[in-house]
Amino acid sequence: MCGIAGFTFPAGPESPREAQGGRLARMVASLRHRGPDAQRGLLLDGVALGHARLAVVDLAGGAQPMRDPETGVALVFNGEIFNHVELRRQLDGYPFRTRSDTEVLLAAFLTWGIESVRRFVGQFAFAVWDPRDRSLWLARDPVGIAPLVYALEEAAIAFASEAKALFSGGFRRAAIDPRGLAQSLTLWAPVAPTTSFAGVQALPPACWARWDGARLDVRPYWEPDFDAVEPVDDATAARQVAELLDDAVRLRLRADVPVGAYLSGGLDSSLLCSHAQEQLGGSLRTFSIAFGDQKLDERRHQEEVVAALRTEHRAVEIAAREIGDLLPAAVDHAEQAIVRTAPAPMLRLSRLVHDEGLRVVLTGEGADEIFWGYDLFREAKVRDAWARRPRSGRWRLLLPALHPSLPHAAQPAAILAEVYGAGLSDPDQPAFSHLVRWSASGRLLRFLSASVAEAVAAEDPIVSALGALSERSRRTRLLARAQMLEMRTLLPGYLLGAQGDRMLMAASVEGRYPYLDHRLIELAARLPDRVKLRAMREKRVLRQCARGRLPASILARPKFPYRAPIAWVLAGPEAPCWAAELLSPDAVRAAGLFDAAKVSRLVEKARAVGSALSEADAMALVSIATSQLLWAGFVQSMPRPADVAPVSLEAA
Repeated sequence: MCGIAGFTFPAGPESPREAQGGRLARMVASLRHRGPDAQRGLLLDGVALGHARLAVVDLAGGAQPMRDPETGVALVFNGEIFNHVELRRQLDGYPFRTRSDTEVLLAAFLTWGIESVRRFVGQFAFAVWDPRDRSLWLARDPVGIAPLVYALEEAAIAFASEAKALFSGGFRRAAIDPRGLAQSLTLWAPVAPTTSFAGVQALPPACWARWDGARLDVRPYWEPDFDAVEPVDDATAARQVAELLDDAVRLRLRADVPVGAYLSGGLDSSLLCSHAQEQLGGSLRTFSIAFGDQKLDERRHQEEVVAALRTEHRAVEIAAREIGDLLPAAVDHAEQAIVRTAPAPMLRLSRLVHDEGLRVVLTGEGADEIFWGYDLFREAKVRDAWARRPRSGRWRLLLPALHPSLPHAAQPAAILAEVYGAGLSDPDQPAFSHLVRWSASGRLLRFLSASVAEAVAAEDPIVSALGALSERSRRTRLLARAQMLEMRTLLPGYLLGAQGDRMLMAASVEGRYPYLDHRLIELAARLPDRVKLRAMREKRVLRQCARGRLPASILARPKFPYRAPIAWVLAGPEAPCWAAELLSPDAVRAAGLFDAAKVSRLVEKARAVGSALSEADAMALVSIATSQLLWAGFVQSMPRPADVAPVSLEAA
């Protein structure tokens, strides 16, 4: 992965190109963490394109921005086109000068136009300037792995991989968007096109856009089809999934640098590592997070997989106190408030990978979405049966098993019935599967200041989430609809964004996601529901794929969600200095995001009960603290890179 930035400006000889060059240089410099190997820019008549490169494919020949000498079409690209070798054969009429996937993307655009994105197996965000009609094209991969934000002006557009580049270029002054904050608190992340910042929008996943000099036309280009289910047996389904997963791993091992892998000790990452170790001939290096808290630690399972696969393994143990020290950097790179501390250890893990000399890792995100592994899918199934057969008492027996790893699973049946009873009167509403989660996290909105609460009163975050669904997704069956809600909200905004790409690229490490190969997503959508979730057993087809590859104990493990230590220490006697400062009544009032009196009561409660702080209160504390960090880092004092090498600018 890399960092891209650029903008359009008035064309002609009177245009102040020197000033535009300085603006572009500042944008690219702010993205150096995404591309430490080279920072370059290209000034053309009416457009500036910038790139910060993390060299992974064609180390010597893949420099960007890249321009076609015949047509003048120019490109900046963040990501990977994994099937570039195969596409190159189809483009044999193009006079290739490099071995890079960037040039394949450029040739594909010149040959097939923007429709070429449908041919890509990859993760990408790119911008193409076409001087033939003076249009700027933007595109983002099908699931939103690579970030892309933009700001619109009266007759211009600016874009970048991260919002900080737009601020560095002077296209926007950082201001917290109340809608983005409300969505972060309720949905765990803003839903594209909304971001955390006013006037900054995100291109949604699976979309392309065309800027014609006056308006931006955004169009979706991909969505899995859940209505074409194929009646295959379990063995056939497992064979199909295993073959395609193996190919997805094979493509994502393509690089001119070594590729490692994250290993959590769960089914998904372990199966992934099994395929990678086999294809690499036994040289895979794996990396894990460990915790001192035994309730969260998966070290025993990680070590069992390492012993079985014989990988070269490194782990980093993270103490609860370290979470507080990591959060400021995590928020700076995430560019959003975060409701849980989980991204912070991922930042520490990416630093370990970087320190070990690697710049590419495979990760297991996506398997839970496409093969229905989350407890949420079981929850939706049970709640739907309860809503349609309310007189049956069977559901009462199942409620404690819905989220066995969470503390509230041990609550009395009457309390569980109240928790899971949200929205039972209308099980056909599009948001039904997520009402319990969103109702719980939505309670964080009670901490908002009066002015912010008033600003968001007319816009329900849940309505925003549903707005990310197509009409076809709204009408599909319950669990397929639940999957699409996950894929359009939590997955791109939180798991791939705040917890994924942003934490990886903070340490100049590229993450690759074989389970999110769009071909595998399409295959999973065609499989019968029972192959993915039967009774209360999740990801059945993956367990079949893993037989003979992994220890039986790993196959038998129930879903264990990744969770980091609760950061109650943010309010304790050993709280980091920033927490004491930013959670003070004066700082809360200065930011204007939250009610200072309510925050003070929460902080006092956290100080009084310490590690006994409830999960709901801990989520509120983390959300408020990271929102304050977001305000302090971007609104109060926008950070600047301290030691950035000069950006190489080329004019044409």
